[in-house]
Amino acid sequence: MRDGAQGLGAKIIVGIICFVLVVFGFGAFNFFAGNEPRAASVNDDEITVRELEIETQRQKRNLLSRMGDEVDPKLIDNLVGQQAVLDSLINRTLLRQTAEELALVGLAESFRKELVDNPSFQVDGVFNPSIYRSTLQNLGYSPQSFQSAMETDAQLSQLVEIYQDTAFTTGRELRDAASMLNQTRDVAYMIIDGAMFEDRVGVSETEIVDFYEMHTDQFVTEESFDLAYVEFSDHDRRNEIDISIEDVRSAYESAKAASKSNDRRRASHILLEVNENRSLVVALEEMSDIRSRVLSGEDFSTLAKELSEDPGSGGAGGDLGMAGRGAFVSDFEDVLWSLTTGDVSLPFQTEFGVHLVKLVEIETVEFPSFDDEQSAMRETLLTDRAERLFEERLAAVDKLAFEETDSLQSIADTHALEIKTVKGLTRSEGVGVFSNIKVRQGVLEIDVIDNGFNSRPILIEDTHAVVARLVDRTASKQRPLNEVREQIIAQLKQDKTDKQVLTAIHDTVVRLENEESASDVAARLGATWVRSDDATRAVDSVPTPILQRAFELAVPGERSRSVGETQLEDGNRAIVLVTNANLGDFGATTEFERLQLSDQLTDFLGQRDFEGLMQTLRSDASIETGVTVAAN
Repeated sequence: MRDGAQGLGAKIIVGIICFVLVVFGFGAFNFFAGNEPRAASVNDDEITVRELEIETQRQKRNLLSRMGDEVDPKLIDNLVGQQAVLDSLINRTLLRQTAEELALVGLAESFRKELVDNPSFQVDGVFNPSIYRSTLQNLGYSPQSFQSAMETDAQLSQLVEIYQDTAFTTGRELRDAASMLNQTRDVAYMIIDGAMFEDRVGVSETEIVDFYEMHTDQFVTEESFDLAYVEFSDHDRRNEIDISIEDVRSAYESAKAASKSNDRRRASHILLEVNENRSLVVALEEMSDIRSRVLSGEDFSTLAKELSEDPGSGGAGGDLGMAGRGAFVSDFEDVLWSLTTGDVSLPFQTEFGVHLVKLVEIETVEFPSFDDEQSAMRETLLTDRAERLFEERLAAVDKLAFEETDSLQSIADTHALEIKTVKGLTRSEGVGVFSNIKVRQGVLEIDVIDNGFNSRPILIEDTHAVVARLVDRTASKQRPLNEVREQIIAQLKQDKTDKQVLTAIHDTVVRLENEESASDVAARLGATWVRSDDATRAVDSVPTPILQRAFELAVPGERSRSVGETQLEDGNRAIVLVTNANLGDFGATTEFERLQLSDQLTDFLGQRDFEGLMQTLRSDASIETGVTVAAN
């Protein structure tokens, strides 16, 4: 299958097939055998433990791929809770049951059209089934199982659309929403900086000692390790590798000869599926009749449009575009490369059904000259040999590390490696090659730090490895009070300052609510009010948390004001005052703005209705859990 199907194609498929899957889980297709332990029963439909475990692992893998390999696996475990995954599978089951009760039909054709029209699966503007099928394989599906999944998801999508598409916005709702969103407010705010109170707080010796004794677990050193290690990579002996001109010439001639079998071919095909409605024998007979029609002079493209069951190429007259070897499954490729231009194959079978293929055109590849390719060819040979030497060394070092577990000297002597040391390595922090969390985990495993063995070779990258052993170990220990005194004083002062700030804010809010003069409360605090009259929700001169709080406050009445407080991004707090509010002018909004707001409001109402459906389904359902869900 085509290599280009990696990555983006998989993401596109996942994006296409599921608004519902994102919300309600991806692993709940009923492709599992019965009589398995159940994780839950939803109106007598079972969710098996196996389904739950597979879906949990899938979500963990997806999250790990987004966050990167450096992330701590424990964090992934904490972020993907099995209970949340089970809830998503329960929601999906409830929706499927509701769709079946409403007799919603899985319209897989609509999904096929989206796939066919998506540029990520096209070559020269034409849907390429090889990329599509390769992507399915990467996702762990056969075309048949994926089609079944699409039909189920089409049912659920219809159910979602019923709520989204039937939502509507009245003219009154649109006017009210526009008036609220375009509202302006007279805002004043006063930032209460903790520095205003630092001189007012003090810390006694008794408080320092009490805090230290109550929080001894905060004042311990992390266990640390001194290690000896050797590292090696494919670059170590690269300069020793001799690549002769004869080697380069031979590699060039081999590549040139191979290129002749890698010509690109444009083909058209007709596909008949084999399923419960059509046996293989019947499909072969039907395709033989189609071949006879082609040989009798009927147009291949016209017949493909009429008869082919390939969702991608059928509408294009069976055209598969120009492609090289590796683009198709091997059975299809073998037949295609056995044809000459204009030939029509005999009917043949692949995993996708029965095919008839016509070779339309051959595009030969002009191979570059030796002078043009010599440098790149030499570099390729050098890299290949360096990688092979690394693999050989990796196996040899692994064997020595296992056989002579009490020293790195034999490894160093045999492979001319320097024994290096690293001191003070901890489980949470390291330098150089040990900054990689996977390396730290590998060198600090039980066999190394408790049993005194060499570590196994740990790959930092595909061609870079390290082997380590313990030299010394420093246990975690209680840090003395004098060592952490300043840290404790700073913490206690901060705590007291925060309390003073909160007390001052509470007192100020009460005074303002009791109609005390804003200037008087500011003078009492030694702070200053900042005003922003006629502020909109988008004004950039007011800090965002203050602006958000100002528009959350109730509209002030005549000759009154609304008071609130909020925390800023830097940790300081602010008192927020709203003295006036004016509704926006609906007449001043443009037609485009009204349409945009109407769409947003309708989407919101549709989502609200759908959330209401889910709440109703869950409250009315008979849901039983069959196992205890593991805690994170």
